[in-house]
Amino acid sequence: MKKTLLLLVFLFTVVSAMGQTPPPAKSGDPESGPWTTVSPANGVFTVMMPGKVSETTAAVEGRPGIENHVLTLETKMAGYVVSFVEFPEEIVDPVAVKSILDSGREGGLASSKAELVSEKELKFGEFSGREWVMKLPSGLETTARAYWVKKSLYQLIFVTSPTATDSAELVKQRHDVGVKFFDSFTLAGATGK
Repeated sequence: MKKTLLLLVFLFTVVSAMGQTPPPAKSGDPESGPWTTVSPANGVFTVMMPGKVSETTAAVEGRPGIENHVLTLETKMAGYVVSFVEFPEEIVDPVAVKSILDSGREGGLASSKAELVSEKELKFGEFSGREWVMKLPSGLETTARAYWVKKSLYQLIFVTSPTATDSAELVKQRHDVGVKFFDSFTLAGATGK
């Protein structure tokens, strides 16, 4: 049941993010406008994004009282998504956490018909995480990071729409803003990375 629920949360967020098709970025548009630190209403985390975000909350189907909180932003260069869900069950067993992340990967790939380009294990402080880079049939590329922290699932998703004619400068700019986004994520009262 826990695995299925987490899989559904992962799929919801990934599918929502992949539905966003950022407009093609132009060379010289490094998202250098003001990046601001944003936080959901409950302040459980902070992350930097290059604009005003939209925050939505949706009930997790089949789990009364549990909500998926999603912050999104779409710019000329990329789509940015951060999602978190807090569950009543605390899971700290590394084997169980690995299984949750594996199930999320498999479900996300299957539902989006994406191709897995790369995957790596991550740590956020003492907590386990995973990063997936995926190519979608629509041509979008997505880098998704998921962290399991005691009883909460945090997901960060960075979506781009690269083309074969993108300049080396634009490719570097996309990389740099993705790194800035991912590296800015912190939990209230915790140290990550």
